[in-house]
Amino acid sequence: MMNAAYIISMAIALSVILMFIGILLIILDVVRSHREEGNEEKEREEKRKTGVGGVVLIGPVPIVFGNDPSIIKWAIILTIIVVVLFVVFALLPGIL
Repeated sequence: MMNAAYIISMAIALSVILMFIGILLIILDVVRSHREEGNEEKEREEKRKTGVGGVVLIGPVPIVFGNDPSIIKWAIILTIIVVVLFVVFALLPGIL
């Protein structure tokens, strides 16, 4: 049987791992974009569309923003997944 301290420590470890993965992805994107700046001729020929979006949760109220409908859709889907995981992990010590 798992106790609450074990579950909390696992949640903290998972959050730290996800934080480092996020930082690594940001660094890789910056390196990739700097590498592509050397190919200015190709950038002039290709018009790229950049989409941004995000979700801010203030209590139970989500505030969704973005400039691309597909990005907004994925932000909402990922937010639902994260909220469901949070509820499951929050209720897990009471269930076990």
